[in-house]
Amino acid sequence: MIKKIIIFIIIIIVASLFSCAKREPARSPASDDLINKIGEQFNLNIRIEEKEAEKLFDEKNDMDFSKIENFAVRQSECGEVGIFKLYTAVNADYIKEAAQDRILKLQADARNLESLSVANNAEVRSYGNYVYYVAHDYKDKIFKLIENELRGV
Repeated sequence: MIKKIIIFIIIIIVASLFSCAKREPARSPASDDLINKIGEQFNLNIRIEEKEAEKLFDEKNDMDFSKIENFAVRQSECGEVGIFKLYTAVNADYIKEAAQDRILKLQADARNLESLSVANNAEVRSYGNYVYYVAHDYKDKIFKLIENELRGV
């Protein structure tokens, strides 16, 4: 009986180590490089310059950009994608809140049913020290591309 308990504990420890390892990016591309790949494949042709992008996330002037190593935002008529590379994953929740606020703004600014549908289906995710949001018709494919790039697949 004790032998089974020890084996069970070892399995749990090993499984938890592997689950933690999966959430750390195998590659560490800059946000611009990652979003350029997405832009090419999904016609995100409007590149938002850094100062303009800062305004999208900092209307209240209380956003702490010192937590972000680099970030990039691309838009098109079909939606918007933003990727933040953080110095550490510790700040992911803070940046996820800012991205969620951006999605709420997209929902409020929607001009037709199609753009409202895209904004309502938008989602924020994180992977290690990356936070990204996707408000786009091809949301699932874009998430898959981002996560495969970070995994090194």
